[in-house]
Amino acid sequence: MRRGSEKRISSLRCVNRSKLADMPDSPASPRVVAWKNAWESRDPARVVALYAADATHASGKVAALRPELGRSYLRGHAEIEDYAAAAFRRFTWLRFDLLTVTESGDRAAVEYLRHANLDADNPAHVLELLEWRVGLLSGVRVFHF
Repeated sequence: MRRGSEKRISSLRCVNRSKLADMPDSPASPRVVAWKNAWESRDPARVVALYAADATHASGKVAALRPELGRSYLRGHAEIEDYAAAAFRRFTWLRFDLLTVTESGDRAAVEYLRHANLDADNPAHVLELLEWRVGLLSGVRVFHF
């Protein structure tokens, strides 16, 4: 096979995720660091303080943790805070290792490994798309791989 003609695979399934945990966090802006620190604090009030009053938070996990809503997104402070509280009851500890952070204007794409008591030695691979309006999160979309 000629050099350069190999098919490249870009997937965390091909590497040992625990080895990635030894990598330093990818550089991030103060607002992304504040988002990370709020979730790692496991304090629902601290998390919801980052969101605008009419913000949305979409994730496949919403339907599992809040089935009574009948949807996979949250709207507003009350729903986001209730969701965070439900999630934090499951996590006795939580850490995000940032793999890549791409920011442009009022948007950021944050790829990370979520380490928590539920993950054992297999951290969850997550991508979050964050949108800000006037310094607060207006929309978040979460993808778990």
